[in-house]
Order: sequence, then C-alpha cells, then structure tokens
Amino acid sequence: MHGYFDAKDGRPKVSLKIKGRKGEKVISALFDTGSQLALSLPLIDLIEIGAEISGVEGVTYADRRTGAEYLFDVKVMLDGRERDVQANLIPDPSAEEAIIGTPLFDPYVVVIDFKNKSLGLLSEEEIAKLDRKKTPKEHEPPHEGRLFSKRGK
Repeated sequence: MHGYFDAKDGRPKVSLKIKGRKGEKVISALFDTGSQLALSLPLIDLIEIGAEISGVEGVTYADRRTGAEYLFDVKVMLDGRERDVQANLIPDPSAEEAIIGTPLFDPYVVVIDFKNKSLGLLSEEEIAKLDRKKTPKEHEPPHEGRLFSKRGK
C-alpha cells in the first residue's frame, strides 16, 4: 500500500491490491476523507477480480435521494496482511477510479500534507518504532509534535 498525490489531478490517492474469487489486481484509488464507506469500486474492477455480491442495502444520499447500494466481498492487502472488506459498487458504469474511505484506515495514522503534496500512512507498529527511537528529551505531547518534519529540516 502506497499513498501519494496524483501528478495529473493533484488529489490524494492510495495504491493497493484487491482480490476476488477469480483474481487480483493493484488499483489506484482516491482517498476520500469524507466517505464513510471503506471501499467503492467501479464495475470493471469487480468483474476483473470476480468479486461476489454479498448484499444490497438502502441508502439516503446527501441530496435526500434514496437508492440501493450493492455490496461485494473483496479482500484488500494492507501491509502484507489480507483484510476482508465489503466494497460498494460505484453506480456510474463509466466510472474508472475507485474510492477509499476512512473506515479502511482504522489501524493507521494518516497524515495528509496538502502544502507539500505528501500522504503518510503509519501502522501502529511503525508508530511504536518511532516512539522507541525518541529519547525522553525529544518526546513532545501529541498536540505539539509532528509525525513528519518539513522538507529540508
């Protein structure tokens, strides 16, 4: 899994591997901090990996329209570990880009630096390693410290 800012559109993205019953592929997905859905996939990705439909649920959109969300069982590789996820079908058949929401990143600290165009994903293990490397003098309260220093410092 790798986070980055897309050079073409300037938006934060994450590349990761998804798996279904027929195959797997690496996708690049928009990281949508406002989405409460773990993963939304275009129809073409669901077909290519052979994802199985697992359910349908009613949904009310922000503009008060109602509709149905089709859910599919997908496996996602995060830091070498496979995680079962219910992915939503993106209803637009011409959609080509997946969307990743905040629920997929529960076990991570995510830092999005829009100014310097960087996206950091840190696991609990990586954070623990960083904490062990600091001496008590270097340790700052969380509200005063930074996970990443600015470029050049």
